[in-house]
Amino acid sequence: MPLTAAALLFGGCASVSENTHAYLGVPQYPPGNPAAVRILAAEPKPPIDRLGEIILSIEGNPSRQKVENKLKMAAAKLGANGVYIASDKTHIYPLIYWDCWGPVTSEDWHRVVVGVAFKDK
Repeated sequence: MPLTAAALLFGGCASVSENTHAYLGVPQYPPGNPAAVRILAAEPKPPIDRLGEIILSIEGNPSRQKVENKLKMAAAKLGANGVYIASDKTHIYPLIYWDCWGPVTSEDWHRVVVGVAFKDK
């Protein structure tokens, strides 16, 4: 029971927000099927059309599936059939505050993933 409560408490705090922007001057494609979008760890070999960037701001510890689904849905909106990861970084910010017993320190974790949506030519 305590593990279930902890999973609900901490799993509920995880969030993934998305900011997508299409590149200017590239071909526009109709939205595609998110299930058909591939996620690659590196840029694929040409010929491809780079369609835009997807920036995910991640708070907490969401599942890998949730993060990948968010990438696929955003890429599909741009008409892409793939997205490669350009950057995946975790920033750790120290937090220091005072309470009745003196200074208290902790860390705030923030992860940013940048993907580039592309369409095979």
